[in-house]
Amino acid sequence: MPSSLAARAATRRPAPWFDMDTLDDFPGTHSSQALGAVTLSQAAAAHHSVQRDIAWSGNSKAQHLLLLWQQRGSAVLAQHGGTIRLAAGDVVLHDASQPYRLDFDAPFEVSVARIPAAAMRSLCPPIDTLLGAVLTVRKPQVALLTAMVACHAATDYAGLPQAAALHAAEALRQTLAACALGLAVTGPQQRPRLGQYHLARIRQYALRHIGDSGLSINELVEALGISAAHIHRLFAGEAQSFSTWLWDTRLQLCHLALRDPACSGQPISQIAYQFGFSHPAHFSRAYRNHFGMTPSAWRAGAAPPADPAPVQAASASSRKVAARAADSTADQAVRQRAG
Repeated sequence: MPSSLAARAATRRPAPWFDMDTLDDFPGTHSSQALGAVTLSQAAAAHHSVQRDIAWSGNSKAQHLLLLWQQRGSAVLAQHGGTIRLAAGDVVLHDASQPYRLDFDAPFEVSVARIPAAAMRSLCPPIDTLLGAVLTVRKPQVALLTAMVACHAATDYAGLPQAAALHAAEALRQTLAACALGLAVTGPQQRPRLGQYHLARIRQYALRHIGDSGLSINELVEALGISAAHIHRLFAGEAQSFSTWLWDTRLQLCHLALRDPACSGQPISQIAYQFGFSHPAHFSRAYRNHFGMTPSAWRAGAAPPADPAPVQAASASSRKVAARAADSTADQAVRQRAG
């Protein structure tokens, strides 16, 4: 390749798409609006191709999931060594922080929601089960999700109070969580790159054993054949360590169960035990620190604090200290066993 062509290739800008903060030179029409931390966009064009060859290596809190609703035309998404085809009406959720290719070979219209990955995984740990699976509007949860996207897209939130956009974003995330909790994703699943594959194995094992209060890195080492050091390396690129993720996941699942009609007859302590808390006092204290209210107040129908962030920030350091202590204890047990 001549040097001038090589230089142009090296400086070629990535194709514009909604995993970017700003969208320039899109070969069609597009519009976007922010709903809190969620960005909702619509686009239409004669054709377009997007290719991302490098995994995101920055702060994991800045990683995003893309929810794509194919409203007209078709598309092909290639990621993690697999390929899926989207027809009009189909929906797919994929990880925009990992390499992928997306092709629209004919006129198309899409809606795309860009959702912070860490917050979505904290709200709904099973969300990763939806990644790369084609969701059809024949499923009632998916039909509700697309109806909500269409409604939000037709609303000009710039002219409304900021709280309206924040509530809209939360409703969208909650509906996506309902899809993950209510849909059994069937069919062959594509195996992601090795690191993501092991992270998925770890999270899936933890979710299956979430009620075991003694669940630890030591148990993961025994059950999955992954060293403690490698587990730490895998989670070093995530927003949370394994222990912090585990306890936050338990709290989120308890939070959902406290208002689940199916659990209305269970004492709060039983719900806590069900998700791995062995002491009611510990659960109540952790819940109050995380959500800014008591479990009984939430169950009774109280509204969450207007801004729980200061409460969560105040307790974040104590959760991290406890998580590091738990990880250190597990590592010592592994070393002793190995010796």
